[in-house]
Amino acid sequence: TPGHAYRSTPKAVPAGSSHPVHYRIRYDHVGTNGKISFRRAGRMHHLGVGYEHRGARILAIADEHTVTVVRLDTGEVIATNDIDPTRTYWRNNQKAPADGQGLPR
Repeated sequence: TPGHAYRSTPKAVPAGSSHPVHYRIRYDHVGTNGKISFRRAGRMHHLGVGYEHRGARILAIADEHTVTVVRLDTGEVIATNDIDPTRTYWRNNQKAPADGQGLPR
């Protein structure tokens, strides 16, 4: 039957992962301390962006593993932060830790 013939042939599907990535975007500004606040899974987290960017308008783009922060006036990526649900502060991976902070003891 035509229905059987239709169902027996392979169908086109989108390339890549069968698991779609969920992105969240947020417009905000960097606080006077160089950080932004970000709520995820009911918990408040603080993202280190950098004191030199305080007051800047930003766009934060979050997927399941990373938050990327883009400065709106220049389009520059100013921070990438790894999501660690067990921590409340996520440091900027584009900057080296200061004074040995974040290094194993």
